[in-house]
Amino acid sequence: MANYKDIVGTAVRNNAGNLSSDQKDQIFYDSTSVDFKYQFEAKLDAWRTSAPLNTASWTRVTGGSVTSAWANSGEQTPSAGAAFITNMEVWNGTTWTEVQDSNYKHYGGNGSHGVPNNTTGLVFAGYSPSDHGYTEEWNGSSWTEKGDVNTVRRFGGGNGTTAEACLYYGGLVPGTAYDNTEQFNGTSWSEVNDANNARYGTNGIGTFTSAAWVGGSVYPGPQPPGSFHEQWNGTCWSESTDANQKTHAAGSGIVNTAMVIFGGTPTGYTEIWNGSTWTETTDLNEPRNSQGGTGAGGATSALSVGGVPPGGQPQGTGNVEEFVSSSPVGAFSSGPNMNLARYNMSSIGTSTAALAVGGRAPVKSENEEWNGTSWTEKADLNSGRHSSSTSGTTTSGLISGGEDTAYRNLVEEWNGTSFAVQTAINTTRGEGGGAGASAEAALMYGGYDGSSVKSLTERWNGSAWTEVADMSQARYQTTSGMGRTYDAALCVGGRTSGTNIVSSTEVWNGTSWFEGATLNNGRVMGAGQTGSTTSSIVAGGYITTAVANNEDFNGISWRETSDLSTARSGPGGAAADATSAIVFAGGTPSAILTSEIWASTSNTVKVLTD
Repeated sequence: MANYKDIVGTAVRNNAGNLSSDQKDQIFYDSTSVDFKYQFEAKLDAWRTSAPLNTASWTRVTGGSVTSAWANSGEQTPSAGAAFITNMEVWNGTTWTEVQDSNYKHYGGNGSHGVPNNTTGLVFAGYSPSDHGYTEEWNGSSWTEKGDVNTVRRFGGGNGTTAEACLYYGGLVPGTAYDNTEQFNGTSWSEVNDANNARYGTNGIGTFTSAAWVGGSVYPGPQPPGSFHEQWNGTCWSESTDANQKTHAAGSGIVNTAMVIFGGTPTGYTEIWNGSTWTETTDLNEPRNSQGGTGAGGATSALSVGGVPPGGQPQGTGNVEEFVSSSPVGAFSSGPNMNLARYNMSSIGTSTAALAVGGRAPVKSENEEWNGTSWTEKADLNSGRHSSSTSGTTTSGLISGGEDTAYRNLVEEWNGTSFAVQTAINTTRGEGGGAGASAEAALMYGGYDGSSVKSLTERWNGSAWTEVADMSQARYQTTSGMGRTYDAALCVGGRTSGTNIVSSTEVWNGTSWFEGATLNNGRVMGAGQTGSTTSSIVAGGYITTAVANNEDFNGISWRETSDLSTARSGPGGAAADATSAIVFAGGTPSAILTSEIWASTSNTVKVLTD
């Protein structure tokens, strides 16, 4: 039973089973299980892949935040014939751009990790291919040499929230591990109190008055890494609670009371420090060591940059992952049944205002409208068909191409009340993608005409179809429609032939197509019209059978998330973005009536016990 303090002053409902409502912080009595329970928001820590570096490497010096970061130096090849680099790249939250190289190679060096942007930074010490103490400051466009560190070494810990106030501690010159600590004042370095343990192979976190370093190895070596943890108070070091895992870890944070460490030897371990305890959380997607780590969000956000993945001779990677703490866990819940079971229908709209048009099992002309609560039958298509491309809204939409007993070039315009025949597309086809904001501005791309797979794209301006740039890869049966305008669309997965299902995506920028992030699970006929080019989900579809798999997209990468309750091939779908959606009908393989509602935040139930 619950403690008195948990429920006093709270109106507690007596309910047989869990509450059907889903409101956070509700407390209730479950008379079925004889338990007091409460609803709470379900969240998790997650790593997701971001855009890669232009130059794959390892042992990067990094700084900045998850939206504005920099990465300097590193090593491109194994140590035999190693290619140490001066490469500098900056991150704007979406892409990495190469800028002016540093003057020196800072392989195994360190920097001002906590600086919250990509326009300010300090890098110091390292190997190139001899150990050095060179210090350089980055101002967003160029480098300026500063005073050298006093004790030459590499693989030490370093941190600072400005380029004028940094710490450097520990490190290695073959044969010797160091406990030396030095402080930078914007011009020169001065020796301060040593750490309690001489070690190397760790990254530091915090400011020059409040810092921490975790993990690393002692010497002589090579020695396996430890879980050592020391805290700096501006004057001296004190030993603190060890991490759970022994690791050469990268780290992120701007204070020594809230930080995250990740990766290692190579591992994907991730741990969060709250000022008193370490908690293990979600591992990196790609285990690795010798990566750069940065982030100005304390323990709530971080970047893992480059590094060495497991297996074989060390080779640098350009892979980048972003850590998000307390990311909402999305979930599907049951929605109302449709009036007509079908699959491969056309869908238009959002999670609260959508159309389901045509479809098959067999060929359908029926049209249903979703108002956020229920489905209502509306005026039918003039010519029943399935696998058409769509664009628009519940008051202004376009249904283009498709198939009945053959592939068609038919186009029909929806005005909110009825369908009217419009100008036909130039190239007959079905099973292609479509996007657009209205019946006067639409895009149709890819598809199949019964004999050949198409890559062509046509744009509609309200009166005529015009061929524009082809897709990079001809495909059909795509999961399509992630685009609210005809200048921004996303084509996901699909089939290039009868036997080849792809996971690749392509992005339309209004002029041309370019390659986007790949799905984790390639498929055909997933729910279309479910988002935008920066925020989408793709649910269900077909691989070797109907699937329930769901993935969400943040404009950079796809992440697997909560599945549909029912696997379904060729379902309809509607959403403005990844925060809310409806997925409906489809085949399992037989046509079904059910719909499911997606919400990016969900609540779950916890039992209150003594």
